[in-house]
Amino acid sequence: MLIMTVFLAVAGIFDHLFHKIPNALTMIMFIASLVYVSLTSGPGALPSAFLRMAVTGAAFYPFFVIGAFGAGDVKLLAVCSGFMNGKRTLIFIFIAMFIASLYGVTQLVLKKELSRRMRRLEMYIGKILMTGKPERYHCSREAAVKSGVALAGPMFLSAIIGVGGWY
Repeated sequence: MLIMTVFLAVAGIFDHLFHKIPNALTMIMFIASLVYVSLTSGPGALPSAFLRMAVTGAAFYPFFVIGAFGAGDVKLLAVCSGFMNGKRTLIFIFIAMFIASLYGVTQLVLKKELSRRMRRLEMYIGKILMTGKPERYHCSREAAVKSGVALAGPMFLSAIIGVGGWY
């Protein structure tokens, strides 16, 4: 888990500065997770690690499709799940999303945009319920970058909490 935390620190820097997580970093994390699982649990644990990564990626892919998450966020969540067992993965993701949500809502309150954004979200959900077709939430990459939360930071904080023994 410590090695994952170091990788997340690097990913957090890239995500914050460039709003992008390099594919090379995600690939290195993927390989590191497989090596870690092999060394700590034996090669027999590799299929479970692959399954956790696939399920995590598939679970968050719809959020990428509508523009709520970037592709790097989905890939980063998936490879992080390779480092942990299923229970720790769920706790890790829950804490990371809680931190991201808390940060996002705080930013909206400070910018005095919370009620406007809630109305926009209500209209977005209503449109999807009426048409039955999901669509991108943000109309442009610039809008997504301006209003989004870089998820690598909350993932890093969640990993720190895990390394600290809280889960």
